Amino acid sequence: MSPKLTGPDYPYGSSPLRPQWREPWARGLATLVVISAVISLLTHYKKWPLEHLALMVIFPALLGITLAFAPDPAAVVSRTAKRLTVAGCAIGTLLGARLAPMILAVPALLAASVAIGSLRGGRSRG
Repeated sequence: MSPKLTGPDYPYGSSPLRPQWREPWARGLATLVVISAVISLLTHYKKWPLEHLALMVIFPALLGITLAFAPDPAAVVSRTAKRLTVAGCAIGTLLGARLAPMILAVPALLAASVAIGSLRGGRSRG
């Protein structure tokens, strides 16, 4: 690895890390997470106990919102993986008991982000 990529500020560079409050991608993804969580809460609040709601809906939604507004990494692959993870958090709030198998599918999600990133990177170079 080149010395430029191994410094203490890799992969973000030396610029200060700030939340992306005004980015359309971040707002859209956060809105998707909130809408999914509200739908899931309204659907399941009478059937599920509070701890089930917290583990299956609230915590994935909080993770998705946090990641949506986190700074984007410089690499296309990392940005794609972050955005796919946020979309997965939104979908995960609606899955209930099927959330655990979805978490097990995260390696496939990361592989998909690498494939998407390499396709997008190939187009910009070629």
